[in-house]
Amino acid sequence: MSRAPRIRHTALKVRNLDRSIDFYTRVLGMELARIRESVPRQHKAAYVGYGTERETHALELVEDFTAPDNFELGNLYWHINISVPDIDQLCARLKTEGVVFTEEPAATESNPNCKIAFIRDPDGYEIELTDIP
Repeated sequence: MSRAPRIRHTALKVRNLDRSIDFYTRVLGMELARIRESVPRQHKAAYVGYGTERETHALELVEDFTAPDNFELGNLYWHINISVPDIDQLCARLKTEGVVFTEEPAATESNPNCKIAFIRDPDGYEIELTDIP
């Protein structure tokens, strides 16, 4: 039986793996699927997401042991999008966690019944939150 291709994960380089795992699991409610270390490639990676890697797309958070402390985000990176059931409730909780907002929750131009907000993770990656299913 053949299966359709799918995107398994998206990899993000992070400065501190434990801090990033905490942000994506405790703050954004993802589950930690697994952690692996690659001695030859000199990095450690954690896979997080909303469900198992077999069911959904995951984020691979990679701490590179040889990366400089001052690495910069790529200038072509834009954002990750997460659809949430109650954006107002989540954003209120994120504010109590001290999460940085680059755009407060607001209705979209194309659909006034839907809201979006933009936040930053601990490394500065932008995440779009939407209440669009």
